[in-house]
Amino acid sequence: MSDLLLLGRAAGCTDQLASIFLSAGYKVIEVRDVLSCCRQLQSHVRQSQGSPLAREGAQNSDDEHGITIFNADAIASNMDTRSRKEQLRQCIVNLARQLTPGWRLSMRHRVLEAPNGAAAALTSLEFAFIKIFTMVETGEAVSRKQIVQAFGEDYLSYDQNRIDTMVRRLRQKIDAQIGVRLPLNTERVRGFSFGDVLIIEP
Repeated sequence: MSDLLLLGRAAGCTDQLASIFLSAGYKVIEVRDVLSCCRQLQSHVRQSQGSPLAREGAQNSDDEHGITIFNADAIASNMDTRSRKEQLRQCIVNLARQLTPGWRLSMRHRVLEAPNGAAAALTSLEFAFIKIFTMVETGEAVSRKQIVQAFGEDYLSYDQNRIDTMVRRLRQKIDAQIGVRLPLNTERVRGFSFGDVLIIEP
């Protein structure tokens, strides 16, 4: 199924668009609440990533076409309160996380979250270390010198065994607390690389 999202400012215009698409053979769903739309999208994502039966059903409906129409005036009236805006923000964040798998590093809480949603708190040194990989491309090697400099230390006098010890303990922590392997790779001579998407969050 292909979904088309349109934003309409006037109810009359929205009704006219719905009529046009209905006559063209589209299935039209009019949504007047942004939150309900986000939840509907989340449901579609879960179905597409869920059981084989759900995925088979989605594949069998490839010839169907759907359109979702928003009335912007109704949206505005439903989004007056701060709590509703926070609900919307959280809903969008959750949807984005489902659509964009990867690891996430929280700046505020110093927490590393895996794609499965499980998270582990980091020490200040571990946080500074993982943060380096948010500034480079996925799989790009970061040298030991870059790591030491990010720690605010002098490369020539720094005991590099401390890096190896920290990396070993970090891998063990993630495996124990999150239950998945940390995609932190040792690059011979070059240093370390992070082999998955790593997103930094406020």
